[in-house]
Amino acid sequence: MKKIALLFGGKSSEYEVSLKSAAAVLEALDTKKYTIIKIGITQKGDWYYFTGNNEEIAANRWQKAEYCQRVSPIVGGKERGFLLQETGEALRVDVLFPVLHGELVEDGCIQGLFEWMELPYVGCKTAASAICMNKELTHRFANSLGIKTTPSIRCTTQNTDIEAIKRFIKKEQLPVFLKPLRGGSSKGITRVTDMNQLSQAIEAISAFDTHFILEKEVDGFEVGCGILGNEELVIGAIDEIELAAGFFDYTEKYQMISSKIHLPARISADMKREVSYQAEQLYRLLGCRGLARIDFFITRNGELLLNEINTLPGFTAHSRYPNMLKDSGWSYQGILDRLIELAEEAAG
Repeated sequence: MKKIALLFGGKSSEYEVSLKSAAAVLEALDTKKYTIIKIGITQKGDWYYFTGNNEEIAANRWQKAEYCQRVSPIVGGKERGFLLQETGEALRVDVLFPVLHGELVEDGCIQGLFEWMELPYVGCKTAASAICMNKELTHRFANSLGIKTTPSIRCTTQNTDIEAIKRFIKKEQLPVFLKPLRGGSSKGITRVTDMNQLSQAIEAISAFDTHFILEKEVDGFEVGCGILGNEELVIGAIDEIELAAGFFDYTEKYQMISSKIHLPARISADMKREVSYQAEQLYRLLGCRGLARIDFFITRNGELLLNEINTLPGFTAHSRYPNMLKDSGWSYQGILDRLIELAEEAAG
């Protein structure tokens, strides 16, 4: 059987999100087709071969000594996979399946390691991952294609140029959002409605990144488009986020207290076509492969603005990305099988 190494955890602020996604993927992968090798990465960056139950991952109890053996990725040599450090035994792998989110994993870092391991892996390559994770680079790339984005400027948490921020706010008006330059799941985002909130917002964001973007709040709503494939693409259904108040923060994304997801989105056929077209253009020209979810804002005036691109979107059975593809006839398990096939196809 094909040996799939599923990686979960990691040092990022989205560690817990990864655990939930990984547990869902592990439950859905067909063990008659695949031998699953579970590789857990702690928040300190230690790598382990985990042999316990999937429930232990979801509950963040997986790091018990009886379930874990320290491993390291094999770089160079004849073997492909991971080395058990205590015994020197190699865990051979056919495909790497990262179910990881956030910094050091979605930003091209771990993809670079995968390239050194010379193994097929699910998801975008190093360059596409790095650009998509960096909100400023994503917006610059989109603008070069004629795709409009939300007005924003890049700032630093150290020696912040307050005068530049004041000029931006004078032009665009409050409220604005402060977002980590490289981050996801809405971690570290602050909505600023008063200039007196700026210093506290900058201090809060410094726990997540050294740089951030200051972004104009859009008077409108958010939609998303899921894509599956390498050359031949499946464009999923467009969904829409309806908010009762505030913004789609971490709590709302994973608990859905007051927000709703409409699938399909309540937009015109022409707008659906435009969202799909722009999403496909970005996906292809950035060199994305495997999967991505591309999010936009639609303003009250009907203007389409790119928000962000997620190259490793949330992957529980209830996450937005799988549901977008479900509307196109893809089951959750079918998506996982296809992603493994696409990883091998891209490596071949």
